[in-house]
Amino acid sequence: MQELLHPSLLQITYLIALEKTEKKRGCVGRVADICGVSHGPVSRFFKECVICGYLTEQYEFTEPGICALKMYKRLLHDTRDYLARLGISEEEMPKRLRQLVENVDYELLMSITRSDIKVKKDTTNIQTEESTAWFLEKVLEKGNYEVEIALLQVNRNAKTRLSMAHYGFEHLAMIRHNNRGSWIELTICPVHGISRIDGKDMTGWLSSLKYEKQGQLYEVDLRTDKVRIPLSACRFIKSSHGNIKGMIMITVTCSAGKAHMPESTALLMFWL
Repeated sequence: MQELLHPSLLQITYLIALEKTEKKRGCVGRVADICGVSHGPVSRFFKECVICGYLTEQYEFTEPGICALKMYKRLLHDTRDYLARLGISEEEMPKRLRQLVENVDYELLMSITRSDIKVKKDTTNIQTEESTAWFLEKVLEKGNYEVEIALLQVNRNAKTRLSMAHYGFEHLAMIRHNNRGSWIELTICPVHGISRIDGKDMTGWLSSLKYEKQGQLYEVDLRTDKVRIPLSACRFIKSSHGNIKGMIMITVTCSAGKAHMPESTALLMFWL
């Protein structure tokens, strides 16, 4: 995928409105009126687009600009469909769409939505508790399975890479699927880092973990060194080779002494 500017959701609507404006003279005012904002933000963003080669000085789209707009539209369409399949309500849709489009690296977001579309076609995407139960009953046999995990960074300013939260867990987890329930069990381990203040080595521990299920966040009990996340909250992909990949969005905080890091979001992935 080509390197793109990472505009806000509102700035993308500026470009969509500009595309529909036939006469470019006075277009800043018309776009501002359509989007319900003042002229200043629209003018500043269009000037940025001129600098990066998306627009000409007359605010006409260049070839790179046409390609970028097409990519933004596709991203919005696929992400909106993805959220709808997760059961996000119409009232929550604008907020959730903005959070993903503005804060998640494009390559990661497009990978998630493409995988979700493929899985939907293969009827192995797990959307509800009933379909999750069907998947676990028909595809995953009862038992315990050791799995590798990775926590990927969700960050608009970085390429897809491991999150700091990745180092707060043992890299082997356990899938437990039996009559008592079905969950992925993670083992917490200390996180090491260097203080930005005095350069000293710091050791921290996970202080909170929340997972998302059907648009709502649920907090996990951290009274032991084991963390359990229900498989009903995860999405699954089964490849043509029979391999199964699970994924779920989580938010975590970590403490080191009296210091606490802000909440960060990560994509937890595991492979059977």
